[in-house]
Amino acid sequence: MPGGPDDEDDEGGVLAPEELDITDDEHVAEIEEGRYVVSPHDPIGDLDVSKPSTTAQRAPEPREESAPDPVIDRGAVEEFLEQHMGETSARYGFHVTGTFDERVERREMTSDDVTAVFENLVLWYARHLDRDTPIDEILGILLLEMTVPITYPTEGLRTTLSRMDLGPDDSIADLLEAAERAGGLRF
Repeated sequence: MPGGPDDEDDEGGVLAPEELDITDDEHVAEIEEGRYVVSPHDPIGDLDVSKPSTTAQRAPEPREESAPDPVIDRGAVEEFLEQHMGETSARYGFHVTGTFDERVERREMTSDDVTAVFENLVLWYARHLDRDTPIDEILGILLLEMTVPITYPTEGLRTTLSRMDLGPDDSIADLLEAAERAGGLRF
């Protein structure tokens, strides 16, 4: 093949059509139309490229009476998953399958860290809901729209207010103004 890695005419790795023709390379032998044998090291000598014998045995034809596909029922799947999750040595875990706009996604995680397991599950769910909206916004919307009231630890609120340079002497109006500047409250 023409050219080499030290050619000064190399145009950023673009190959000319004649460089793509492997039929004249001594490391290549055509065994039939469109099929080649390529040797990475030694040149290939003359190959016996004769057609295969017509007396070669063919694979047996599949029977038309093939067994039906096994039926997997919901109970068997639930039993398998229960057994599978029960075999883990971790204290916490989940195995979940969800549909998102006609896509089916699956996730499994086990860990001794309850927070890591919960965070992984929530992030997995949020990532699949909307790929254009930031995850923190998705989670904020979901938590806001839930019918279950959430009790947030006071220490977390203090930390959030401190990050916003707010203290006990600041008003609710100051809090709202700081939240608007920050694009929302980040707990």
